[in-house]
Amino acid sequence: MRLRAWLASGAVLAAGLLTAQPALAAQAAVTFHADSGDQCLRGVTEGTLEWVEGPVVRPTVRVDGSLADDAPVSSCAPDGMYSQATFSAYKGATLVDSQAVKADDGKVAIALALSDPAGVTAIDRVVVQVCRFSSTPIGISYCGRAAEYKAP
Repeated sequence: MRLRAWLASGAVLAAGLLTAQPALAAQAAVTFHADSGDQCLRGVTEGTLEWVEGPVVRPTVRVDGSLADDAPVSSCAPDGMYSQATFSAYKGATLVDSQAVKADDGKVAIALALSDPAGVTAIDRVVVQVCRFSSTPIGISYCGRAAEYKAP
């Protein structure tokens, strides 16, 4: 009799574990790409955005990818500028979080997380933009077209 009760309670426990909700619900990753908009494509960022939501964790968008500035093989002469990629997270029209990554004559890896500092507000879209800035106090700056990505 005890053996049957033990087996029954084990079966109930196993069924409960199999039907439990995951603490972390990651949605499909969205591929992103943005560039500086110039003829030489001096600044380029690309990678993935992954929306992570769940009852236990704060709503977050993970950004993984790279930012490249002035490719080593290019028909364009060096210009003494650096590239900056800005990742801005929004809920509707409200800015939730924003982070920037800088690259100067090379390629850097991007691994960051966008989220509400209070940990409450979900993110429904991310805007990615690459701008180029002069390395000297005097000079020009310009930006490529902003690329917008919505939560899947």
